[in-house]
Amino acid sequence: MRLRQHLIIGGAAAIFIYFHWDWWRALLFFGAAVLIDADHYWDYLWRNKFADWSGWRMFRYYNLIEKHGTPKNFYGFSLIHTVEFFLLVFLLAKLWSPHFFMPIFWGMLFHLLLDVIYFARRGHFFIRAYSVVEYWIRKKRLIRQGVDSDAFCREMFEKSKRPA
Repeated sequence: MRLRQHLIIGGAAAIFIYFHWDWWRALLFFGAAVLIDADHYWDYLWRNKFADWSGWRMFRYYNLIEKHGTPKNFYGFSLIHTVEFFLLVFLLAKLWSPHFFMPIFWGMLFHLLLDVIYFARRGHFFIRAYSVVEYWIRKKRLIRQGVDSDAFCREMFEKSKRPA
């Protein structure tokens, strides 16, 4: 799902939440619902070996992946979008500070729900790993089948460097 959609829908949800929680918890919810996508930027930096820090080219790169990627040629991994990361935030809420971490947890969950609906409607539900363990298992299986999503990502990165 695109950043603009997360901003608009997350903002609307945060306004609704504001009437049920404090303003700062609504703000935490909104921040988590949007900033969870920071892992896409880190993925972009990792894939280009930290050579290109451009946010604009990162958006162009992901637009190309969205346009040309299918579960047959691409398998995505976004660490903050995994069940393990969600479990970590949930445990921090339960063991340390529920007033701080639960709004973050719910904002992340809200974001992931929007992503799941978006991918399911496009027929690409399994284009992303939802767990670190799932990622390693499926990645090995795809490599055995001759699918190299890293090569696809390198190709999309090269295309993203060209003028639009």
